[in-house]
Amino acid sequence: MDANILCTLLAQQIPPEQFQLWGTEIHWMDEQHNTPENMAIVTDVIANYDTLATAYLAEREKTQNNEKVKAALAEIDLKTVRSMREWIAKQPDVPQFAKDYEAQAEVERGKLK
Repeated sequence: MDANILCTLLAQQIPPEQFQLWGTEIHWMDEQHNTPENMAIVTDVIANYDTLATAYLAEREKTQNNEKVKAALAEIDLKTVRSMREWIAKQPDVPQFAKDYEAQAEVERGKLK
């Protein structure tokens, strides 16, 4: 049983400021938090740890993968926005706001040293 995962699973149901884990042993920050309800949560999480941990790890991996994909997409966007904006601004029927944005960009680029 991984203590970090166990702590995360417990913190999804019990405010983390109410407890600490010492290894896999729970210690309440104040005795008022040692309630039957909280102990039932702890017992349930420990009893179902394998299932909960597997789901948590899968979700964490999915989130990390999505973050990498979003970063790659943001980089692609950064690389293409200028050329697309320049092209759009040159089109004969482009709205004025697009021309204005390109003009603003040209002014800002002129400030680069």
